[in-house]
Amino acid sequence: MKKFLRKNRVLAVSLILMAVISAAALGNGFYDFFVTNVSAQGPGGGGGQGAGNPEMSKEAAAEEETDNAAEAAAVEVAEVKKDNFYIYTTVSAESEASEEVMLSPRIQEIVTEVAVNVGDSVEAGDRLIKLDSRSNEISVIQAEASLKSAEANLQKALNGPREEEISRLEAQLEQAESELKLRRENYERQQELFEEGYLSQEEIDQANNQLVAAQSSYQSALKNLEMTKAGATKEEIAQLESQVTQAEAALESAELKLSYTEINSPIAGIVTEINAQRSELLSGNSAAVVSNIDKIKLTAYISENNINSLQAGDQVIVNFTAIEADFTGRIKSISPRTAANRRSFPVEIIVDNPDNIIKAGMTSQVSIPIDRAADSIIIPQNALLEDSSGYYAFVAKAGKVERRKLEISLENENNAAVSSGLAAGEKVVTLGKEGLSDGDSIQVVNRGDN
Repeated sequence: MKKFLRKNRVLAVSLILMAVISAAALGNGFYDFFVTNVSAQGPGGGGGQGAGNPEMSKEAAAEEETDNAAEAAAVEVAEVKKDNFYIYTTVSAESEASEEVMLSPRIQEIVTEVAVNVGDSVEAGDRLIKLDSRSNEISVIQAEASLKSAEANLQKALNGPREEEISRLEAQLEQAESELKLRRENYERQQELFEEGYLSQEEIDQANNQLVAAQSSYQSALKNLEMTKAGATKEEIAQLESQVTQAEAALESAELKLSYTEINSPIAGIVTEINAQRSELLSGNSAAVVSNIDKIKLTAYISENNINSLQAGDQVIVNFTAIEADFTGRIKSISPRTAANRRSFPVEIIVDNPDNIIKAGMTSQVSIPIDRAADSIIIPQNALLEDSSGYYAFVAKAGKVERRKLEISLENENNAAVSSGLAAGEKVVTLGKEGLSDGDSIQVVNRGDN
């Protein structure tokens, strides 16, 4: 009997050593399991199932622990997550700047300065090209003078007559009155002489003409004085105000033409084209192009079968082959009509590009969500099993597995959205699930990548 026990003890120790060596080769899971069990037994046999049974020998307890470990299936598990789940379709799209402006001269003048080069970064309002401005500066000066004159005339009318002006007009009236009196008296004397036969008809006519002229001058002086004292009429003030408005418009037009002698960037971005040289006459052709690539715009064309699955704000995944990197973009707009010469709908996508590593014109593959399951339980595809009754998976609990029937709402090549059968936080068997049955013992041996 002692010989038999001694033989079994040697066999048990040999098996444990072989298992420890195998665990070291296979991964930390097996190694931890055997070290824990061997440590629990200790050299005196404490711990384990045999420790509480005085009739069970230390050798028998070690043998039972070894048998139990050998019966547990080695598996890998993954934790069940809860998140939004998407099904994607992939389409090609070409990138372009989110903003791009082509700048053309509005006047025909000689170029005096080209302030930037292709590739330079500019801010909104920065000067790119300067044109000869001398003739336009003169026009502004002339318009300013005309405006000042019109404003002065209006102000004069609004202020009313000055005392000096009234005194001057009164003096003119007195002079005209004296002249009229003199001409009337002269005519009366000439009339008496004519009637007595001392003057000819021609002479009396001349005296009459002088009287009429004096009367006219008097009436004119009198009317000027009366009008000046009364001040400008509403009609006269309206006319003077109109002249001021016209002068203001002429000045604004002159200043606007002067501003055309500078070609400035209306946006922040990068100069991508310059078509101007100093001393050349710049006409209506494109002089410069500025592009903003801090954000990249993509236009993807989506089929009529999938277009109603999309909505503005949806996230998309964009891969640029030349960069070998994925970026997250968002759908900005969805056209309600098909593109010309296509049976697909344009969808505009914006991608942030703060480092400007994406260039306009690069091709990309855009993964666009066409189906979704919001706030769903998600498990990896390699946890799914299927038989005649449908889908199922094994859930790891306290060293054993529990078979769960599952309802799948959506799936792709990597994951599946589960509508019933699992809860977030549970762990499902992903590797080693083949051959398991409900209630089987397992040993989790994840290699550290899950």
